Amino acid sequence: MDMPRLGPAHEALKAFVGDWTGTEELAASPWAPASTAHADCEYRLALNGFAVVQHYRQRREDGSEFLGHNVFTADPDTGETLWYGFDSYGFPPESPARGGWTGGTLTLEKKTARGIARHRLTPDGGTLTHEIAIRMGENPTYSPFLRARYTRKEQ
Repeated sequence: MDMPRLGPAHEALKAFVGDWTGTEELAASPWAPASTAHADCEYRLALNGFAVVQHYRQRREDGSEFLGHNVFTADPDTGETLWYGFDSYGFPPESPARGGWTGGTLTLEKKTARGIARHRLTPDGGTLTHEIAIRMGENPTYSPFLRARYTRKEQ
């Protein structure tokens, strides 16, 4: 059996590594009303470069908190970027979000029984933007859900 090798998708994920902080604008959703939040994201290289692990903490204006623990890696068969996400809502991942890079933007789609979330993450030096659009149920169109801008913390 051939063992997986590090490839371009693994290398691209290194752009996230570091500590980030920023503001998020959230649209109303089935889970919460529209709000502004502050978030901190810590990305760490793991497993000899085969993964990047993210710890995420969001604090909303009303004092509520949303936590995430995410693992990014690459599919050795397709080269796609995979994202396995666990969060404080408690839904276990049915399957990873999948996608790839176009220019400097990583686009991933996560499909669940509740709908589809399309994530666009763009690391650009000291700035990281993250946009999420969601498609719920049988609705054929995506609606904006989150727009975030983070800056890299000084080490």
